[in-house]
Amino acid sequence: MSRWVFWLAAYSTLNCFDAGTLAAEDYPQHTVSIVCPWSPGGGTDRVSRFWAGALEKEFGQPFVVVNRTGGAGAVGHFASASAKPDGHTIGMITFELSTMHRMKISKLTFENYECLMQVNADPAAIIVRSESKWQSLAELLDDIRSQPGKLKMSGTATGGAWDLARAGLLQAAGLPIDSVVWVPHPGSAPSLLELMGGHLDAVCCSVPEVASQLENEQVRILAVMSDERMGDFPDLPTAKEQGTDWIAVGWRGLALPKDTPQETVKILADRCSKIAASNAYREFMQKNGFGITIRETTDFTDFLREQDEQWEVVVEAAGYDEGVSGNNDPGPHALPWMLVIGLVAAGSWEFATRKRKGGPTAQEPSNLAMPLLVCGGLLGYVVAISWLGFAISTFAFVSMTTWWLGARPWQSLVAAMVITASVWLSFVVFFEVQLPTGVFGLPF
Repeated sequence: MSRWVFWLAAYSTLNCFDAGTLAAEDYPQHTVSIVCPWSPGGGTDRVSRFWAGALEKEFGQPFVVVNRTGGAGAVGHFASASAKPDGHTIGMITFELSTMHRMKISKLTFENYECLMQVNADPAAIIVRSESKWQSLAELLDDIRSQPGKLKMSGTATGGAWDLARAGLLQAAGLPIDSVVWVPHPGSAPSLLELMGGHLDAVCCSVPEVASQLENEQVRILAVMSDERMGDFPDLPTAKEQGTDWIAVGWRGLALPKDTPQETVKILADRCSKIAASNAYREFMQKNGFGITIRETTDFTDFLREQDEQWEVVVEAAGYDEGVSGNNDPGPHALPWMLVIGLVAAGSWEFATRKRKGGPTAQEPSNLAMPLLVCGGLLGYVVAISWLGFAISTFAFVSMTTWWLGARPWQSLVAAMVITASVWLSFVVFFEVQLPTGVFGLPF
């Protein structure tokens, strides 16, 4: 009997080993999704679609781009990080991964991924109009120092990549971060229009985003925030060579969910290396004005660790570590407090109306108890939402409240699902307002 047990165990072990090897060799076994955390048509989307097409040619299986937007990038990053770790979901991760957990938008970090490859990096730059009086970064910084709070800059939303690049530059120059007024805009394009119209003094964004204006001599670039001068723009001086030791780059990269088998990681990493070295990739990036910076698995992970440490200091110095404001985003706790104020006001009106009518009778003891119960639930909801996050807290609060108010259990559950989904769609998808993620990091 023991002999049969031994052979059965050995056979099972060999089969498991062969199955794992076969799975790795046969990768991918079906369609692979590349999750892009930003909108269709944008730079990250275009880069994602190039990689989807190139990987599809390499593997002979469909690679499709899935745009999961909202929550300042948190929704898409969470979708790729939380996917099944079998190599059939790849995340296009971006600069925001290094900052959004510092700003309490999400709890995700680079440690939630198996890093494949950094595929792009574009340094931030300080741009002014061509007729501006400033000829160098030093001249601009001197003016900021002499008249703090007067000059206006933009380039993105408050707390975005270019806002933080600007904040770090001022900090490195020994200037208060609020010595320049940051005017939030949804991106570099509207910011450049405001600059050309004379409504802004300077813009902070990447060089590719201003390439056409630079070619037409409409703007002047005072400094790029890179370690060395850019290969495609060798005449542009760095901030470092002008005496301000500061580097800030917006980057993009490919990553897999944590605990993806190393065999699968290696297969994908090898194919990505081949694609990154191709003429097709170089031509695509040059055509779109994107800088090429390649870091493979280990080097990419080390780079992200350094980025995480670098931006922690800047986020805290800018005061964004308690959440972002100033970009029409009321913050993650606006929703629960709006509910509290609204329902307390409605409850007070109902109480006052009943009192004018003679108040509750002895046969209606619940008339007073019910508003108190709902208010108590609201207070618990406000406390719980910071800990458990929006989704769990809202579902629990709505289902319990509707049940208390007389709905059947199944009706309460349906109402909770509908209301939770509706509010999430309204805030995160349409208004792009962050909601509390809680200890579970759920962005929905």
